[in-house]
Amino acid sequence: MLKNDSLDLLHEDMRAANMAPTWKYISDFVTKEPRTSYRPWLWRWNDVIPLLMRAGDLITPERGAERRSMEHHNPDLPGSYSASHTIATAFQLVRAGERAPAHRHMAGAIRFAAKSRGGAVYTRVEGEPLRMEENDLVLTPSWTWHEHENETEHDIVWLDALDFPLVNLMQASLFEPGEAGNCPPRPGDFSERRLGLFRPSGWGDYPDTHPVLRYPWSDMRAALLAERDSEGSPYDGIILEYINPTNSGPTLPTMTCHAQLLRAGEDTLAHRMTTSTVVYVISGVGTTVINGIQFDWSPGDVFVIPTWAWHEHRCGAEDAFLFSITDRPALAALGMVREQPFEANGGRQTVTGTFDGT
Repeated sequence: MLKNDSLDLLHEDMRAANMAPTWKYISDFVTKEPRTSYRPWLWRWNDVIPLLMRAGDLITPERGAERRSMEHHNPDLPGSYSASHTIATAFQLVRAGERAPAHRHMAGAIRFAAKSRGGAVYTRVEGEPLRMEENDLVLTPSWTWHEHENETEHDIVWLDALDFPLVNLMQASLFEPGEAGNCPPRPGDFSERRLGLFRPSGWGDYPDTHPVLRYPWSDMRAALLAERDSEGSPYDGIILEYINPTNSGPTLPTMTCHAQLLRAGEDTLAHRMTTSTVVYVISGVGTTVINGIQFDWSPGDVFVIPTWAWHEHRCGAEDAFLFSITDRPALAALGMVREQPFEANGGRQTVTGTFDGT
């Protein structure tokens, strides 16, 4: 021990050695509850789509730009270009007759067809064309070749969701451009036939690490309506998960997707989780109260529920359908999923304000 040593002198010498005293800073990096660095936010369809249409006249999805899309940028996450700390969402426009070039990246992605008239418009993944009828969900698993083609006479707009904020946090991002047709072509029902309840005898295992899938909205909507008279979740109404049919696991390893039916007049209880969620409104009007702030939503709107944020839903006079993406699989793999009900005030929050975009 140095003569005339002191705690202040020790801290000074530790700082010079690039060391930090745990006893001084432990409350900064081991907190009693999740310390969320961003607020809930809502992006209105009627505000965003005119901007995307303007981009349609100024930007083409060619090599370099790659895609004509606009990220939902949470103002509390500067530099991340994302809605939450782990999930990035965007609206993408592919005009009639356009093709977006092939590439692949470490980030996994999903496409949810927000506005589509159907027909010959699809995302080609590993050589398999996956059609994009309105509200269909299409998967682009990590490091799979994919390109977008619209052979119709109508524009298509879809919601993209990628885990690139998480990939970037892990400093694992990779990107590779490709050429059209660089994968052997597969028929449009390749994955469906190999992963369904009935498969030709003698076929081998599914060839890809993660299935390349299209989940038709017509099937999901019917499944939700079949549960309409059941009790459902006290926090989410009728909610179903898009499942990986090979292992009954989440939609993708880092993100999973849900479709949700809020019945007319339904008023759910509040809870919070260590996961973050981005929600797209398919149809209906209603309100989600997040940490006491009222977020009024209508078709096409997108909003984010941050980690450990109290939230509850209130449906309007007609049924509402919601689509959501959550980072729960990533948290579950690390044993970090926690959930807590709101116990005061009959399980419902007191509204202290209304979101106004500021």
